[in-house]
Amino acid sequence: MKARLILTFLSLLSLVHMAKADGPQGFPIIADILHTDLYDAKRFRDIHKAGFNACMCRCDTPEKMQAALRNAERHDMKVIMFSNQFIDNPEKSIPLVMRHEALWQYLLADEPTMKRWKKLNEVQKRIKKIDSNARCYINLLPNSSKDVLKAIGLDSYPEYLKEFSKIEQPQISYDFYPVQGKSVMSNKWYPMLDDIRNESLRTGKPFWAYILCVPHFVYPMPTIGHLRLQCYVNLAYGAQGILYFSYSTPQPTEQYDFHDGPLLRNGQKGRTYNTVKKMNAELKSVASLFWRSKVTRIEHRKCIDGNVLVSHFEKDGKRYTCYVNKSADKDVTIGIPAGTHLLRIRKNMETETAKAAYTLSAGDILIFWDR
Repeated sequence: MKARLILTFLSLLSLVHMAKADGPQGFPIIADILHTDLYDAKRFRDIHKAGFNACMCRCDTPEKMQAALRNAERHDMKVIMFSNQFIDNPEKSIPLVMRHEALWQYLLADEPTMKRWKKLNEVQKRIKKIDSNARCYINLLPNSSKDVLKAIGLDSYPEYLKEFSKIEQPQISYDFYPVQGKSVMSNKWYPMLDDIRNESLRTGKPFWAYILCVPHFVYPMPTIGHLRLQCYVNLAYGAQGILYFSYSTPQPTEQYDFHDGPLLRNGQKGRTYNTVKKMNAELKSVASLFWRSKVTRIEHRKCIDGNVLVSHFEKDGKRYTCYVNKSADKDVTIGIPAGTHLLRIRKNMETETAKAAYTLSAGDILIFWDR
């Protein structure tokens, strides 16, 4: 009888531990909050109010790890956590956090070159031996220039993605910030998205995308149009998670003059906080339709007054089409073919009969259900 009770307890403990590996409820909207001393209840309440259901925390002490996990749990958020201790001594550090309800994934590296992958894979295997339900996270380099491929040591970006897929990872994650000055770097962004989507389809791994919300260098103060463009283009390509760089404002460097992120370095809210909050209020509803959907076809079309991205996707046996304005600062008018049986799905998920034409503001999205 005693042995049976022990086995039952261990089984329940196993189930609880398995649940801890689960992500947030619904589509992941993740705030990257970098290294900071601001892991207190007030800051996490602000993150939650801004529409995030997960956050990425970088902690250098066990005390900060516990503070981040405790305050995230209070607001039903999940945590992707990084600590140098996870890399240097996982046997000692992983048991400190592995059973916490808020823990979701272990962040191993951001934009590592291939030279580091062997070590990171070894660390991942060591973590798995300690926490059998562990999910580890690595964010990839973007295909932003020839120098990147030279640093990687490969001839093509698809080859880089395939090499990465040999490492056991639950998702493919990338960052690229297309709005630079007054231009959108379409010639780099869309071919890279094609490569990432193709690798996601080949492996069956979902992909995540970073978007930019902190101005610096050539990247301007983000408008709602800038954020919409980044969010909705990635959704249209099939992204299953959106991460914000960076919710907290990084320390400026010699090259990058970071300023005015949603959370300032003095602990106050920055100028972009309300813009991000507005974006997430839209994104939470719209992304629910794309969550666990399958994108079947991507098109790029010219309109009279601009260009649109057209995505065809399926979910729960239903077929949908969405249009995204590819401009970060101009409206575009989209004509809808006569005689169609489309229902327009508004951002609050209510439906209406499709009209003959629509005007889309910068970066915005238009969704139809093909009955």
